[in-house]
Amino acid sequence: MAMATLDIFRSTVGAVALVFARHALDEALERVKSRKMFGSPMSNLKLIQAKLGDMSLDIDASALLIYRAVWTKDNSADRITREATMAKLFATEAAPTCYRRSCKNFW
Repeated sequence: MAMATLDIFRSTVGAVALVFARHALDEALERVKSRKMFGSPMSNLKLIQAKLGDMSLDIDASALLIYRAVWTKDNSADRITREATMAKLFATEAAPTCYRRSCKNFW
């Protein structure tokens, strides 16, 4: 019973981390669209696009893992320990990575 409760909280923690990562990406996107470098917006640079793409990839993967865990629970699964743990682990590692990339590269 206790593990089943933890499964729900793991998914919730992953979802909170996902919100932080999405916020970092949104702020980075705003920054690169408004900042000029070499006479054009920073968003036109291929390296910047690649870094934003990496952030977006981590965010989408986190979201899909969280959605899968929650969907599995909603469809009458007794235990979702594996799915919830994977979602929480990936999302909580991706969020600080996105923030680091955002702060390091765009400010």
